[in-house]
Amino acid sequence: MLTNKAALPQTPAATALRYLGVKQYQLSMEGRFDPGWICGLSHGLAEQRVNIIRVEALRGNGRNWQARLDLDFSLAGVGADAVDYQALSKASPTVQALSDPLVLDDYQLERSNRCGGSLYLEASGHDRLGVLSSLLNTFSLFSLFPAEILVETKQKRIFDRFWLKGLGNSVPSPEAIAALRQRMQEVVQ
Repeated sequence: MLTNKAALPQTPAATALRYLGVKQYQLSMEGRFDPGWICGLSHGLAEQRVNIIRVEALRGNGRNWQARLDLDFSLAGVGADAVDYQALSKASPTVQALSDPLVLDDYQLERSNRCGGSLYLEASGHDRLGVLSSLLNTFSLFSLFPAEILVETKQKRIFDRFWLKGLGNSVPSPEAIAALRQRMQEVVQ
């Protein structure tokens, strides 16, 4: 009998960095990443004052991911080539929120058939360093993890979309959905 681990190819993680101009870079990451990798990565980047402008990330089979992140190093105290992106992606997925509390202008939360049954969350508001990390940390508090992420920042405003799954790639439970809905209502101003 084959186990899930034996049945799924385990692609080692790989990263590539491409210069976009004016201290902006595109980070491509592909391969096997542990749950919560994007939370650790986004938190680590925010701690180094790297602004995440855009994210397109999709989980494939198992823990295999394909992701592209557009990064702005204008305020960073480190160069793009000096960051160990793999190490940041392996940091603890449940991290302390950065100094400013999460504040959003609006959100939408609904069930979706995408990603084999997921919870769709759309968030909008003023951009600030660490907002993506704060959102991902909030999801993890309710055992919700992204299966797909589309994040965009334009004119200092975020428009972030997530398709969330429960533990073990399960459909999110009604309790987790209710808890997340309550938390999102608390952060909307």
